[in-house]
Amino acid sequence: MKNLLTILSFATLTAFAGYGQNQNSGVMKATTQLKTFTLSENGKEKEYSVKVMERRKYGVELDNKDRGMVNQDRKPSSPFVTKLVAIDSDADKNYDDYMVLKYKGTVNNDFEVVQSDKGFDINVDDKTMHYDVLENNYIVKKKSKNFFIIEEFESK
Repeated sequence: MKNLLTILSFATLTAFAGYGQNQNSGVMKATTQLKTFTLSENGKEKEYSVKVMERRKYGVELDNKDRGMVNQDRKPSSPFVTKLVAIDSDADKNYDDYMVLKYKGTVNNDFEVVQSDKGFDINVDDKTMHYDVLENNYIVKKKSKNFFIIEEFESK
């Protein structure tokens, strides 16, 4: 009987400890955005699509007025935003180029993908990055160089 009580107590404590570890970690669910654009290449219209998948991770910041208290209130914090940008520049179902775009956001970022003459621009607040679809490369304006962290790769 003593062993049964010990095993039952251990199982109960393990269940509650596991439940307590499943708290919200401050990660917002991913969102997806798909846009299709056209551009002219050698006099022919070429269609390409841009798919943007977003993930935001929020850090925990506590109010200074609650310092030293057991139950402290959280205050809104700036997220670290990661966006996977997939570019499909031909008519197949696979994406050709991928780019991971990271930046320190604000609580309300204005993120926008707009068509340009040779590709598309990604605008975040007043920062801009240009992607040239014909050349398969990106250009970051000088004032935005310290804002964006970019990793680019191709699918094979």
